Amino acid sequence: MTVSAESSPAYDSFYEGFDSPLMRRVRGAAYGEDIGQHSWTGADELRRDIGRLPLTARSRFLDLGCGPGGPLTFLLRTLGGHGTGLELSPAAVALARERAAALGVADRATVQVADLNDPLPCASGAFEAALSLDVVLHLRDRAALFGEVARVLVRGGTFLFTDAGVLTGVVSDDEAASRSVYGATRLVPPGTNERALEQAGLRLLETEDRTEALVASATRRLAAQAAHQRELEKAGGAAGVARQRRYLETVIALAERRALSRVMYLAESRVR
Repeated sequence: MTVSAESSPAYDSFYEGFDSPLMRRVRGAAYGEDIGQHSWTGADELRRDIGRLPLTARSRFLDLGCGPGGPLTFLLRTLGGHGTGLELSPAAVALARERAAALGVADRATVQVADLNDPLPCASGAFEAALSLDVVLHLRDRAALFGEVARVLVRGGTFLFTDAGVLTGVVSDDEAASRSVYGATRLVPPGTNERALEQAGLRLLETEDRTEALVASATRRLAAQAAHQRELEKAGGAAGVARQRRYLETVIALAERRALSRVMYLAESRVR
């Protein structure tokens, strides 16, 4: 199931004021620990996943769809190494660079504008690990991206990604539209990611259902928005706040009845 246009004004304007004092308060209330994230991934989930990525202080890793650099800089501060972030939004890239500089990791962070629907602007075998958090559902062809990931990883390199758009029930057209306010969204049946990984030369090592964590994250974000509603409406307009509320309510409803699931996948490159 594919809904929405390839890009969305809501996504293009999402990063306006992203790092303002107000938005920092909202993220603190929503996530408990503000690391500059904006998806369903919290700091505790990242800490748990660090053990799945065999990274050292000398490793090179790639963050596909890095947004404003929250997880990217978190991993750099936690693990060391060098991280490269690719992101469609120039505004998000600017924020990621500013965050890296503020946290003292700019010398180990490379962040650039890139469309993940195109071949990756990276050399073959350039990375020991790659991650992509809640991004693949927005791509035209995830299989093509997986092939590119296999190319840029060293043999035995790991790829961890999450997909919050795995169809495990019935989703109405209205629900799909509400779920897709930030751009094209492709909801796929179980097995789609597994087959695409295999075709790309990536061996699946592990999957984990993270739908309950998605519900908890979306519920906290909804509560944080309600607690700061007047300030948010003053800063960005009532229409934008209402759109975000509908989006979060839809995410929660779909996940609670298991119509849409969020799944983590861990794979290993067999290429070269």
